[in-house]
Amino acid sequence: MRWAAQTLDVDDGALPGLERAGLVRSVQTPEFEGITFHEVLCKSALNKTPEAPNLPFRFTVNTFRGCSHACRYCFARPTHEYLDLDAGRDFDSRIVVKTNVAAVLRRELARRSWKREHVALGTNTDPYQRAEGRYRLMPGVIRALAESGTPFSILTKGTLLRRDLPLLTLAAGQVDVGVAVSLAIGEPDLQKQIEPGTPSPKARLDLIRAVSDAGLPCHVMVAPVIP
Repeated sequence: MRWAAQTLDVDDGALPGLERAGLVRSVQTPEFEGITFHEVLCKSALNKTPEAPNLPFRFTVNTFRGCSHACRYCFARPTHEYLDLDAGRDFDSRIVVKTNVAAVLRRELARRSWKREHVALGTNTDPYQRAEGRYRLMPGVIRALAESGTPFSILTKGTLLRRDLPLLTLAAGQVDVGVAVSLAIGEPDLQKQIEPGTPSPKARLDLIRAVSDAGLPCHVMVAPVIP
């Protein structure tokens, strides 16, 4: 990674939860002030969800754990506690990066047992949060899914998805691809308090237009609606 003035924290055994996750190193950089990236080597990429009648998918891929969007209402916060981190500030500022996720996913999709079921991305933490601009995990994930014939969908608040629109358009020629953008509606100052790390609603509206102009289906999730 091309980090400027980065610092590395060597794991001294004080992060047992992250050791379970396959911690390689922890990185801090002035470009992401206040955030520590814990780079891990994951053992699996595909996650099977608990059976639920209202879920239109059974498998997910999460490139990150934790999210710098820092949405106050995020339901995924308690998942950080599995790593012996807290669901509050740690979730916002200690981001776990699955650096080998695309390679592991490609291996899993090549198994004879894989039935090419729909895979959802962005169900736990946002795959297009700011860190994706540095780690560039999504292009490899998208290629692995498309080349294996696996349909997929992406849910995001991150305008960085624009970078991958040409790749997503190519993938849509091979498999069903869905894009959904979460859009907050309400008083701007309050919106920034509730979603302090996200792009503005206007920037997300511009993203929605760009996705539509690229010929991809774009669903809009209007949430939260702020009084």
